[in-house]
Amino acid sequence: MIIGIVLPDVPQYSETFFSSKIKILEEAGIKVMVFGGSRNTVRHNFRYSGAYPVYKSNKLKQYFLIFCVIAITFIRSPIRSVKLFNAEKRDGNSSFESLKTLYLNAHILPYKLDWIHFGFATMALKRENIGSVTGAKTGVSFRGYDINIYPLKNPGCYQKLWKKADKVHSISKYLYRRALSAGLSPATDYEIISPSVDTSYFRMRVNAGELKTPLRILTIGRLNWIKNYETAISAMKILKDRNIEFKYEIVGTGSEYERLKFAVYQCGLNDNIIFTGKIDHGKVRNKMYESDIYLQTSYQEGFCVSVLEAQSTGMLCVVSNADGLMENIIDGETGWIVNKRNPQEFADKITEILNMPSERRKEIVTKAADRVKKEYDTKEQRKKFLNFYNN
Repeated sequence: MIIGIVLPDVPQYSETFFSSKIKILEEAGIKVMVFGGSRNTVRHNFRYSGAYPVYKSNKLKQYFLIFCVIAITFIRSPIRSVKLFNAEKRDGNSSFESLKTLYLNAHILPYKLDWIHFGFATMALKRENIGSVTGAKTGVSFRGYDINIYPLKNPGCYQKLWKKADKVHSISKYLYRRALSAGLSPATDYEIISPSVDTSYFRMRVNAGELKTPLRILTIGRLNWIKNYETAISAMKILKDRNIEFKYEIVGTGSEYERLKFAVYQCGLNDNIIFTGKIDHGKVRNKMYESDIYLQTSYQEGFCVSVLEAQSTGMLCVVSNADGLMENIIDGETGWIVNKRNPQEFADKITEILNMPSERRKEIVTKAADRVKKEYDTKEQRKKFLNFYNN
């Protein structure tokens, strides 16, 4: 079996779920081809084909490249090229738009595939006919932004995709329900496959449930608006006003760095909040072993693998009631769920954990780690993905 996975680009350091999936499939003897959004020349551990560039500022260069690529594509894959052009025309697109779609998919057309799987629903836009044209089944994954945010700005954007998809994968029940409300037919085959953790690597630390002085709080994630670090910073200000000693470390990079750094300065928290920047995923476990509480104050999350890893290592997790996080954590049993946009509640919950008997904290982290091992281990995910493609 050969599976083509369509992504915006080579999996980034924060997208460990894609690297994990590719590894799982290849270990099972399945060939994987990754189709990315750029002609990336970096060496990979998997087969890769990148899309041809789009030059918005140089139309003459773009039209010349389109002509050359389409000519080569028609020579390499004449039947598929004609099929894709005609399929786009039948969908109501102009000849020019149909040729543009052919150009955007020229890096995929030559390959023989059993499945074409879009890693995000947005990656299927202008590629909805690739499956039928190449004789491959069409799969699509829902991960968060693509279902929660993008359709708000682009109503009806997936109506064509819903008609073409053979099977869909969602990382949470919540996102699947959102897709149904956006027009996905309940008759379309689907699987709920949540992110996974290598629990043999992310083992529970020694003395899990015990707290350090000062208290160590950790968040790992991109520095963007959807992670809602403003609430986390405001909660830290409340803790400081209560004379609680703590260090809060934020691991990640992103466009919001300067604004968040200034917010920390305004709140007088320069000595309490540390921005570590990007770290290798191999160092994440050590960060979790060094910390006590994992904090996730997001507006929206498809599921969040970092919260799973934190539970597996024995961290006490406090998260917002954002979408997939409410499936990730069982409130009061494996961690705590707090109303998003409410710094006071987050600060109160952390204070409550500080005053909690160590036996109770130990009970929480043990239940959390056991649940991750039972339901979210990579071995379980492997079985589910193999079932996804074989049934």
